[in-house]
Amino acid sequence: MQPMKDGLTAAGQAPGPNVSPDGSVRVSFAFLAVVALGVLVAAYPLASLAVLTAVVALAAMARSFVRHVAPETVGRVSLPGLGTVEYRFTRG
Repeated sequence: MQPMKDGLTAAGQAPGPNVSPDGSVRVSFAFLAVVALGVLVAAYPLASLAVLTAVVALAAMARSFVRHVAPETVGRVSLPGLGTVEYRFTRG
């Protein structure tokens, strides 16, 4: 039986539990997360501004770091008691 416009089936009964409602659970959770974020920002504006500033600063530093690292740069760090660690930057 197919649901009609009012959500009832032709027999006048509501569809079973395995019929999903219009919309998605993900959309509902995303909406609630946005609302919660808005409440959090309203409750703690200075802390929210500090976190936003830190995220923007980290993103800018990471982008600058990636621009200044030459491809295939190899570096070594000697850790006392642990040995030498070699790292390599590559661009992909």
